[in-house]
Amino acid sequence: MSGAVPQGVAGFVRLALSLAFILAVPPLMDGYSRRLKAAMQYRVGPPLLQTWYDLTSLFRMGSNAPTKALSFTLAPCVALASAVLAATLLPYGQLPPITFSWDVFVLIYCLSMVSVSMILAGFSVRNPYANIGANREMMLVLTGEPVLGVVLAVLALNSSSLSTLGITHYLRLRPSLLLILPILLYVAYVESAFIPLDIAEAETEILEGPLVEYGGVLLGLFKYSLMIKRFALLWLASSVLIFPLYGLLGSVGPALASDLLTFAAQFLTYFTLHTLYTVVEASNARWKVRDAMKLNVKVFVAGILILILTATGW
Repeated sequence: MSGAVPQGVAGFVRLALSLAFILAVPPLMDGYSRRLKAAMQYRVGPPLLQTWYDLTSLFRMGSNAPTKALSFTLAPCVALASAVLAATLLPYGQLPPITFSWDVFVLIYCLSMVSVSMILAGFSVRNPYANIGANREMMLVLTGEPVLGVVLAVLALNSSSLSTLGITHYLRLRPSLLLILPILLYVAYVESAFIPLDIAEAETEILEGPLVEYGGVLLGLFKYSLMIKRFALLWLASSVLIFPLYGLLGSVGPALASDLLTFAAQFLTYFTLHTLYTVVEASNARWKVRDAMKLNVKVFVAGILILILTATGW
């Protein structure tokens, strides 16, 4: 598999283009979601670039820390770095910009660190809203992250690979794979914190929870990292859903053409998922944290059963 990794100038170009795509698309898609929800509610809605305008305004502001705790300042930086690294481990076209053996563990770790950063941020200040939000985030992490781990374990067993390149390229059409795909779509929704599962922030209840004391550039970094994490989760799901194209396009036509076609299929799937999730979000009210935890536990048990089925060769 190492022979398929882009190297030299081609590798640098792929990394640069992938980073530009990762950094540019999430705020744009967030703006699209806001427009779509406004249309569903018969409102005009903000401009498509409104999220970019908001982030730019935040990045231009100063940020006063209400505490001397170093974790308060470092948390948004760690969250952004983790989200970007997780996104760079995913394939854009036929290959990811960064890949190595066992990188699926790094992917799980980086996605988890975004949530852990929010927990640290909430507990680093003496604010009841921040503490409640951090507690909620911790409960969701303890029940949601294991589901993501089980999903990736099933994909790893199915493809006989522990790298994101392998689990997107070498999946085999088995009953266990068909059963795990709905759970993959579910955990992507949960971990992306779409309504009704944005319980940790809950702007109308606990004033954005762990982020209540943040402002200016630090708040902008946190908001940006959450958008990139959402992008990474949906892009992972999109890459897995179009897995048959890898085998088909990898052996037909020029390499560049197959790369572009695969990327186009990924983006179309990502855009469709984002649209469907936005529609679901606009059609639901926020859940209580205990209801989300109960459902996560049930899905986790179902994932374990599918993992056992995968281990038996099915």
